[in-house]
Amino acid sequence: MGNRFARSDGPVSKAEYAVFAALSQTATAHGMVTQERLVLKSTVPDFMWTEKRKVCYLDGCQVHGKDKQIAKDAEIDDLLELAGWQVLRIRYEPPLQGTELKKVVNQIKNFAGE
Repeated sequence: MGNRFARSDGPVSKAEYAVFAALSQTATAHGMVTQERLVLKSTVPDFMWTEKRKVCYLDGCQVHGKDKQIAKDAEIDDLLELAGWQVLRIRYEPPLQGTELKKVVNQIKNFAGE
């Protein structure tokens, strides 16, 4: 499994750390990479299963709740889907912890097919 946090291109949210830690303890982490650039419109998914062609983004509302970013995210999703990828985008209000963290981890596990 790639380690996004060892060679990240930019800031990594506390939510990404928490979800990464939780997923690392499950079978969902098998085949998951976290720092592989997809060249479409240059996007770096937070979590990606290359063999399954699935990507997941954790979108904090403070950044991804703005109209311009929502439109950009939708365009990236459309491009990924046209290229045969399944996309899961999870919007959340920080901090992501406790019950909400568990819900997000379960949602990702279901999406990844654990």
